[in-house]
Amino acid sequence: MRLRSLLASTSVLAITATVTLAVGSPAQAITDDPVVARSLAAEVQRGEKVRAIIEIERGQSLAGVARTAEAASSETRVISKVESDGFLVATVDKPTLAELTTDDRVKAVYKDEVSKPTLDVSTKLIGSDRANQAGWTGKGSTIAILDTGIDRDHPFFAGRIVGEACFSSSDPDPYYQAVLVCPNGQPSQIGTGAADAETAQCVVNGAVKCYHGTHVAGIAAGKKAGTAPSDGVAPEAGILPIQVSSRFNGPICEAQNTSAPCILSFTSDQKRALQYVDEVHAGLNVVAVNMSIGGGLKYKVHCAGAPLESEILWLKNFGVATVISSGNNGHEDGVVRPGCIAAAVTVGATDDHDSPAPFGNRGPLIDLFAPGVAINSALPGNTFGVLGGTSMAAPHVAGALALLRQAYPHLPGEKLVEKLQTTGKSIAYRSGDTTVTTKRIDLLAALPPMPTASPTPAVTPTATPAATATPKRSQTAGPADLSTVADPVPVPDTCKRGKGTEPLNARRWATEMLRGKGTLDDRTLVCYLSLAQNGSKVFPEVTDAGSLGKAYKVLAPKSKTAKALLDRELLAAWLNYAHGVHNGSTKVHGSTTLTKAVGIAERHRTANGTSAQLKKAAGYLYKHVNK
Repeated sequence: MRLRSLLASTSVLAITATVTLAVGSPAQAITDDPVVARSLAAEVQRGEKVRAIIEIERGQSLAGVARTAEAASSETRVISKVESDGFLVATVDKPTLAELTTDDRVKAVYKDEVSKPTLDVSTKLIGSDRANQAGWTGKGSTIAILDTGIDRDHPFFAGRIVGEACFSSSDPDPYYQAVLVCPNGQPSQIGTGAADAETAQCVVNGAVKCYHGTHVAGIAAGKKAGTAPSDGVAPEAGILPIQVSSRFNGPICEAQNTSAPCILSFTSDQKRALQYVDEVHAGLNVVAVNMSIGGGLKYKVHCAGAPLESEILWLKNFGVATVISSGNNGHEDGVVRPGCIAAAVTVGATDDHDSPAPFGNRGPLIDLFAPGVAINSALPGNTFGVLGGTSMAAPHVAGALALLRQAYPHLPGEKLVEKLQTTGKSIAYRSGDTTVTTKRIDLLAALPPMPTASPTPAVTPTATPAATATPKRSQTAGPADLSTVADPVPVPDTCKRGKGTEPLNARRWATEMLRGKGTLDDRTLVCYLSLAQNGSKVFPEVTDAGSLGKAYKVLAPKSKTAKALLDRELLAAWLNYAHGVHNGSTKVHGSTTLTKAVGIAERHRTANGTSAQLKKAAGYLYKHVNK
């Protein structure tokens, strides 16, 4: 309890430099008035009603603040004031915000944002396959997966789900039209079946929309069975899946670049989930929380006082790392929330050639790199499939921490992260006007060659007693500078092949690369370039086509040399593959498959083939693959 008090004091000191950003006059700013997110204040001043998280000072009554908020305006609706630790969720308008900013019981007010949920080759690349063979399997530790639930009877997870929870919100606001997804139909559920990804509200037209968490959990801790491609990183670690999503049926889906209904997550549900991890981490020996979730504006510096900061910092003090994907906006010099939080372990994505994935956010705020392009892992329905994204990179790190905890049981959690940073492979890349070097995890370098001590006793999977209420804990340190919290922007949760039916020639692909000229959005094109880069031996080793501008120059070359012509047709062929027009086994001419045709062309290109060979290969691809 003393440590919690010290942390709270630290938070208060942290906001003194930025307290003028709070709503109110300068005279008010030097008092203890609540900190209010600038973005929320701006929307309220425009006359909008905003769904907000209202954090309460220690020892104050949630019900009392709720009554005050509702009395301030007939337009205010308290959405949730139960099953949370120290905060309530309510719609806020001008009169209510004015009342809250002078209420001594209120610590902070900020928007309740929404977020989208950001193997076989990758485990070889980071060395976890050989680390597993040496005996480092993550046994004795648990990885919490805050995501869209899990296919709980998937063979990949057999015998290792050590508990389950669900935190979900409903909101009838026409913009949201949010519906609970917890199987019991309540805002929370603890126990067996709580994180079921195949519950009714997760299914749309027969397809499971809550697939993301299953794929992520498989990367972190899947164990080979049946048709599985290989083990995940920590195949004997316990898995604690926590559903933090809701089903949205309103215009918010279109704003997130998807169609309704869609699966998104409120920040308030993520807070409740992190608080639940605080309650159970000691008993389950949780080493890492994986949050492949993100959205919002680009942050070039750490976002002090972000809504989840106090929970993440509190868990870090107990050796639990919160591993967060950096986001898939393609930012070269920044990340999105909550990966901008300093206490988090923020992970960017690389491909099989150790090149940063073009779709992945990167820059000085990235703590580690891990593979995130074309990762094969579990999907609902006891199946497996290939997805990509920084969402896929983060669980490689979460699994790696379980292996390190087994090998170094007495090291603090942050020292385990440091070990990954000091032993990883250096990846240098341009970030804005500078060059940044970030380590890609290498478990063979981070771990001893074989176990030198008895592993930590394994956590025995047990059915957690069903419950409807969330265990309470003392309130953590409050937020500091909330002024940079902003509206979410569309962040694709995964990068995967398209569903094209007709091939595009190089000229048409070049048009697609021009902003606003083609039919495919930029995020999809960057994803396609990542898939091409991941599979090709020419891109980017010989020719860089990792951005839309560079790809355009390859597809519409000024030079007519044999090398330029072959690069043009090769890139078009790879893009047609990424677009889903061709598979590797597609017969493009007679018995020649796409794999064989591209393979021959790339061998000529990388082995300094003659001009005649290069032109012949380019002509073959032009005639049989790209037309």
